[in-house]
Order: sequence, then structure tokens, then C-alpha cells
Amino acid sequence: MSKSIVRAACGLLILLVVIAGLAACTTMPEPDYASQITESTLQAMSDGDYAAFMQYFSPEAKAAIDEADFNTRSQEIKPLIGDYIDKEFQKTKTENGYIGVYYKADFSEEPEGVTVTVYFEEIDGEMYIAAFGLKSSKLGGE
Repeated sequence: MSKSIVRAACGLLILLVVIAGLAACTTMPEPDYASQITESTLQAMSDGDYAAFMQYFSPEAKAAIDEADFNTRSQEIKPLIGDYIDKEFQKTKTENGYIGVYYKADFSEEPEGVTVTVYFEEIDGEMYIAAFGLKSSKLGGE
């Protein structure tokens, strides 16, 4: 009788561990606003259009990136990965109060793709880019 209780308890414990693991792995859907904002930002970056690139950035992020810095970074990045082509949603997760949305993007000179990470924050009911990052084998980080 005690063996069956131990087996039942072990079975229940295993089930709880599996359920907890699955819950931790659930992926949030892509937020409605994220695709269009990210698309516009990537296209503006590819076109070298500072005003369009900065359109959706938060005031703090805008203050951190001036046009000269944007131009310098663009001139460093574009020869490595080329022109933006398309993106595919990967995942969304919340981190430190920000909503991180991850994409795999195709660029003309980066056959392995580029991981695009966009962190959004809400300010006065509107969503803004708080941080924007690119990683690839040519850019580093992957």
C-alpha cells in the first residue's frame, strides 16, 4: 500500500514539474504594433533615413542617437549585411518592464540572417522603441 502512495506522489511530482516547464516555455504572441514599427525602422535603417528610423523611438532613445552617430553606424553596418529584405517573427518576452520582440531578418549580404531585437515601452498609452539591436555572424553576437 505504501509503495502505491509513493508511486502516485512521484507521478504527481513529475507531472507538476512537466507542467511548470511547459508554462515557462510558453511564447507570447507578436504584439499588434510591433511588426509595422519594426518594418518601418528596418527599412529606414536600410535606406539611411535618420528621420524615418527615429520616428518610433522613445524620447530617451532619440536623445542617445544623433544623426551623425546614425550615419556612422549605418556606414559600418551596411557593407557587412547589405539591404534589408524581410523579417519573420520569432518570439516575444517581457524583461524589466519592457516588451522584447525578436525577429529573424533577411539582408542581401547576410545569408545566415540577422537577429533583430526591439524593446518597446509604453509612454502615455503609446508604444515606443526603447532599444534596438542587431546580431549576426558578420556583426558579431551569434
